This record gives sequence, C-alpha cells and structure tokens, in this order.
Amino acid sequence: MNDGVLFLVPARGGSVRVPRKNLRLVAGIPLVGRAVRAARLAAEAVPGGPHAVVCSTDDPEIAAAAADWGAEVPFTRPPGLATATATSADAAIHALDWLAAAGRTFRALVLVQPTSPLTDPADLVAAVARFDADGMPVVAVTASHPASFHVTGADRGLLAQLAGDAAAADRLLTGAFYVVAPAALRHARRFVEPGATAALEVPAERSVDVDEEADLAVAEAIAQARPVRPVQIAGHALGGGPAFVIAEGGVNHNGDPELAHRLVDAAADAGADAVKFQTFDPDALAAAGAPMADYQRKAGEHGADQREMLARLVLPLEAWAGIRQHALDRGLVFLSTPFDVRSAELLERLGVPAFKVGSGELTNIPFLERIAAFGRPMLLSTGMADMREVAEALDAIRGAGNPPVALFHCVSSYPASPANANLRAIVTLRAAFGVPSGWSDHTPGIELPVAAVALGATLVEKHLTLDRAMPGPDHAASLPPADFAAMTAAIRAVEPALGTGDKRPVPAERDVAAVARRSLHWTRDLAAGETVRDGDLVALRPASGLPPARLRDALGRAVARAVVAGTAATDDDLGPLP
Repeated sequence: MNDGVLFLVPARGGSVRVPRKNLRLVAGIPLVGRAVRAARLAAEAVPGGPHAVVCSTDDPEIAAAAADWGAEVPFTRPPGLATATATSADAAIHALDWLAAAGRTFRALVLVQPTSPLTDPADLVAAVARFDADGMPVVAVTASHPASFHVTGADRGLLAQLAGDAAAADRLLTGAFYVVAPAALRHARRFVEPGATAALEVPAERSVDVDEEADLAVAEAIAQARPVRPVQIAGHALGGGPAFVIAEGGVNHNGDPELAHRLVDAAADAGADAVKFQTFDPDALAAAGAPMADYQRKAGEHGADQREMLARLVLPLEAWAGIRQHALDRGLVFLSTPFDVRSAELLERLGVPAFKVGSGELTNIPFLERIAAFGRPMLLSTGMADMREVAEALDAIRGAGNPPVALFHCVSSYPASPANANLRAIVTLRAAFGVPSGWSDHTPGIELPVAAVALGATLVEKHLTLDRAMPGPDHAASLPPADFAAMTAAIRAVEPALGTGDKRPVPAERDVAAVARRSLHWTRDLAAGETVRDGDLVALRPASGLPPARLRDALGRAVARAVVAGTAATDDDLGPLP
C-alpha cells in the first residue's frame, strides 16, 4: 500500500447554471486552477508520500488548465461519468481504479471541489491530519454560508449524524472537500457515512459554493476583501500606510559613481521614499552574443551584444557602500535589484532592508529561492508573466524561507503604452495572493502612477534620470527630476482623497446643505384647524423646515396653529394624524 494521498480535483465540462464554470475566474485564477493549487500546496505539507494531484475531467480545455496549474491529467473521464446525474463518488472510484491499474494506490483520497474556490490549503492539511489521527472519513462543514447554498433534506439528515463536536444542527455541509479511505469509498460508494464521518468546520468566508453566477461575484468580493500579509521595509508599512514611492535609478548612472550619487540627491529632492539601482556582473547576467532588445537599440545602443552594453553600465563594487550611505544620509531607503547570486550576497552584506527582483527573474526559480533564503522582504515584479507563473514564483519563495513578499504589476515594454497598462491587475494580484501590490511604471508621464495609487497600489516604482537626452538604454523612458517631483506630489495629494469608502457627509458640507437643500414651505395662510390640502406646501430652499419627503405625511392633517405663506413648515405647525 502506498503511503501517499491522492488529491483529486473533479471538474467536468458541463454546467447548467454557470457555463464553463470550472474555467471561470476568481481573483484572476480559474476555479480548476485554484483547486489544483490548493491541492498541490497541501500535498507539500502532508507527511508521507509520494502524494499525487490529479484532475478528473472530460473537457480538453479544463484538462489543459489543470495541467498548467500543476495537476496530472492521466485519463479522460468517460462520458457516462460526465453527466449531471453522475456523482463525485463515481468519478472518484473511476480515478482510483484507473490509477490502481497503473500500479498506484493511496492510503487516502482527498476530493477537492473547484466549486469551492476559497478553500485554503491549510484546510486540506487539517482534514488529512484528522483522517490520519482516527481513520474516520472527514467532510467540510461551516456554521453559516456567505452565498446561496443548496442543502437537501438528505444532507441535513447526514449532517445530524456526523461524528464530532462540529456536527451541531446549525452547521451546513459544504462539500468543499472530503477525505476518505479508498476501500471505504468503494464499499459505500459515498463520501459521507452516517455516524462514521467526522466534520471539519471551515470559516464561512472560505466556504463559498459556486452554483450560480452571483456566487462568483460573492467569491470575488471576499477574495478582494481579505487582509494582506504585511510587509515592513525600514519603517514603511506596505499596505498599511502611504504608497511607498521608489525612484528607480537603475543604470541611469551610465556606470559613473558620481552620476549615481547625483541620482540619490535627485530622488531625495523629488520626495521619493527609496532610491533603487541595479547590481550585476555582466558575465553572470548575459551570455556572449545575447541580443539586445529593440528599445535598447532605439536608445542608441549599437554594441555587439547585451554583455558589451552591460559592461559599460556596471558600477565598481567599491562604489556601493558609499552610494548606500549617501541614500541613508538623505533619508532614503537604499535598494538595488540583484541579477546574480554574488550581487545578491553583496547587497546582503550591505544590509539592504529588502530585495527587489526584476520581472526577468520571475521564472528563475533557483535564483528566487536563493534570495528568499536571506529572509529579507522581497519586492517582486511580474512583467511578462501570467497568474500561473506568479503563483509558481510565490510558491517557490514560500518553500525557501517564506519571507514577506509584495508584488509589482508591470508591463515590460519601454516605453509602455498606457493602453497596455491594465491597472486593474494590481487589484487582482492582491486578491489572488493576499500580499501588498503596486505598479512598476514604464509609461510616459505621471498619470498612471497616480491612477494606480487611486486603485489601491501600495508601491510605485518609476525610472528617474538626470537628463532624458543622455546616452543609455533607459533614459528615454524615465522621468527627469522635476517631473518625478510632480508625480510624487500628485500621489501625496491623491492619497488623503481616497478616504474610507463610507458614504456620509463631511463637516465641510453642512453649511452648503442648509442652503442648497429644500424644505416644505407654506404657499398660503392657514388658520388653526384648517386641513392641509394638495398645493398648500411647496419644496423651496433653504432646508430649515420639514424635508420634502414629509409632504404626504402633512396632507390631510389639520394645522395646529395659524401659519403664514412663505414660511417653512415644521412639526409644530401640524396637528395629530387623523
């Protein structure tokens, strides 16, 4: 008997209420991808093994998505098991039988439903631990449900008979995941056995069941509202304070330490929080003959290859300590992006408070793991990447030390067109991965960084140059000091304008409300005891009397005292209701 666990993701192609449901997105990730990723992360944490993450589907597109997110898809589910009447138990037994025929058996099967997109890997790990502790099957339940939920009488009857303290009558059987021994599943052909299945309670915010279009909206809203893992950098709280503005000096020093020091001063004078450069060994970064990018050639770089260009842009190793100290003396956080392990080790010795990692290294998993091992916060750019690649990078970082991480949405084009910016991806990254997110900007002008902050970006990075006309690959796509200062000032002006989101009048509006709003005024003189008729009241400024919404309440009532035309009507003017 294999000591491993089979994490099975059932994802048939058909869906009555939500077309192509398993491929629909929550926080930028398809439901089947979310289930596969949760299963993979759980499999990494569960003792024993080897474990397997398998997707059972009849649909080629779902199969491709599941494989992209790291699942095995070794078979196609038979048509008879891809109907609305086929049960998950039938699909699971088919998968067990297929794998057993290939010589693969397991101590437990964990069914992970894609229709529960907010399931946490920790929930799955806890369920397997519960199963391993006493051998009882396990099912997910919740005390309440944040979305529409369909519970049959049979489900409630089973729930009332579950073992364990969580099986109280007010629980809901979510079906988000089940854990069962393969032999028991084959025998009973069901996941829940009355009196013999333990209930594992999952918080309501992780128990959304996608059965209707509205449930997708609920899941998305919950994902976006979840708190992020905080990142602290030299006293700056990313996600918990003002946007962290980084002046990207990059290689705009052209290899001259004096220009690097001038960039430090320019960044400080422009109001940046940090100045960042790039640290690299040309021979460790590019192979001989590596071609240059089009934007580099357009910027006037006509050398033989990337390595030759980089050799002109590298700073002497002995210059870094002085540049760092200069930044600290000017009240700036000093950062630099390493492009090789030795450069990272140099920055570690200098005591950088965080490591910025460029977009080109997002798929360089060994390098990410080496940086993560330092234990310092990481600021990771995601240009050129899709959500799966971002997830793989974050999973590698988590496994190599799990330092705090913040993500930059980025478009790796120089200059980038605003039409390609897709700033809403900033929100998607934060919701998908629960980390602070920001915008590394390569567009012309200052508008998009300001817009990014309005969307919730907690980090902003923008290239800074002393002169756009200088030779070098990045000057043309950078801001001169005056424009960078204008950008920073605009960001700082926007931040307090964002407010809390609560819609309520502010004190400054009170005087205006008194004169701009209307109240009911008498159109004629009435003696005490006369009945208020239609036309006796009109809504006029100022708002010193009864609000216009009270008009119907006043009609048909006798006036309690004489009233004068043109005066505001008050409660004291009106007698009791008839």
